Amino acid sequence: MAKIVAIGGGELRQGETKVIDRFIVHLSGKAAPKMLFIPTASYDAKGYIDLVRQKFGELGCIVDTLCLISNTYEDKEIYDKIISSDIIYVGGGDNVRMMEKWRENKLDVYLVDAYNKGIVLSGLSAGSICWFMFGHSDSDSFLNKGQWDYTRAEGLGLIPAAHCPHYNEEGRENFDKMLERENISGIALEDNTAFIEINGEYQILKSDKSRKAYLLKKHFNSIIKTELPEGKLHIKL
Repeated sequence: MAKIVAIGGGELRQGETKVIDRFIVHLSGKAAPKMLFIPTASYDAKGYIDLVRQKFGELGCIVDTLCLISNTYEDKEIYDKIISSDIIYVGGGDNVRMMEKWRENKLDVYLVDAYNKGIVLSGLSAGSICWFMFGHSDSDSFLNKGQWDYTRAEGLGLIPAAHCPHYNEEGRENFDKMLERENISGIALEDNTAFIEINGEYQILKSDKSRKAYLLKKHFNSIIKTELPEGKLHIKL
């Protein structure tokens, strides 16, 4: 059974996504699930790793990490870490660099295997874009601290749509214009909202009821934007 929880954003340290995080743990079906944290997008930031260990440890997870920037692994070791997990959680950061590193280490193949096996795939920001065809990314900001712009970042294509996280932030409305050049549906998530796939069916979960989620579809040369309610969705991507 395919399981993806893509989170639009939120501060893990402040517990803003705790409702969604609990759902991720529950979706594993395990009392003490094995979680693999992949912090590639944050360049394996130690503080981020410690935070995920703490927060998901409090929810009963046994947290391991796959640090592709700071460590070197054999292919079998990477595959075994992924395929033996109950939950995979991907952190936020530089989506473009993350995907490059993933391809170098065959994660673009191994994570599809995990999806087909029914391992819970989850993550926030860059860790949500990665499950879609492509996303509206701020990766340029990590290389150019001054002048930069949002860019198109490729994902694994497990969800057949484009994605924009942090849709409540200034500048994210450019996602609408990005879709005008594409022939694909879009899912835009404000912080503290999640787009969930369970075996081909979709739903929205919010940890902040005031936040919003949207489905964007191209109609001739314009974009039709529909707000998505919390709960199960009856939509076609």
